[in-house]
Amino acid sequence: MAIIQSRTLRSRIISLASENLVDVYITGNAVTPFFSVSIREVGGNFFRVSNGTTINALINLFAVGSIDNAIGAGITPEVNSTDFRTRVIDFARVFTVDIYVPGLAAPFLTNVTIREVGSDYIRVTSATVDRYIPFTTIAAIDQNLILVLTNTPTVTSRTIRSVLITLANGDVVVDLIVAGRVFLNVQIDEVQSDYARINNTAQTKFPLLDIVSVDIF
Repeated sequence: MAIIQSRTLRSRIISLASENLVDVYITGNAVTPFFSVSIREVGGNFFRVSNGTTINALINLFAVGSIDNAIGAGITPEVNSTDFRTRVIDFARVFTVDIYVPGLAAPFLTNVTIREVGSDYIRVTSATVDRYIPFTTIAAIDQNLILVLTNTPTVTSRTIRSVLITLANGDVVVDLIVAGRVFLNVQIDEVQSDYARINNTAQTKFPLLDIVSVDIF
């Protein structure tokens, strides 16, 4: 007979953490870099996993495809009500990070520094990257290197829509990834309440919720 209950995934993760090591799969990914990890922390809308050496990752609860038991004993996790955004700010001060998105097994970005945390996005930089990424896109953020000097990210209430407006008003050229489509060297010509338009030949319009990243020059 099937088990019918009203438990949530978060509550099940809390109990699972004490029982087993786990393999965590991100939505759309058939393989995972987060295998044989222990669940160390369960926040309000994320959990943190570690293998004690190379993995120390924040995983967005809404991007979890599945969690499998693995061989090995779990630990009792820290349980709190901290949200993903707040915990990302903590990570930004200490680590460079690798960023994972749904559908990609490899990191979307590697060894980047989180420079800005808005209300619904982060801005990350490296020697070759200056990119805005909405929180809705982020599946996981994994520690890469410990920073030599503490990074103090700009924490703001700006939204990704506000960012687009600023870029549009400044005629800034961007590379844009929207729902799997890549638009290179375009400018944002219009920003409405829930969509924007770029200046390519097709005058493409796209929902703001479909933005994967905005890379500026």
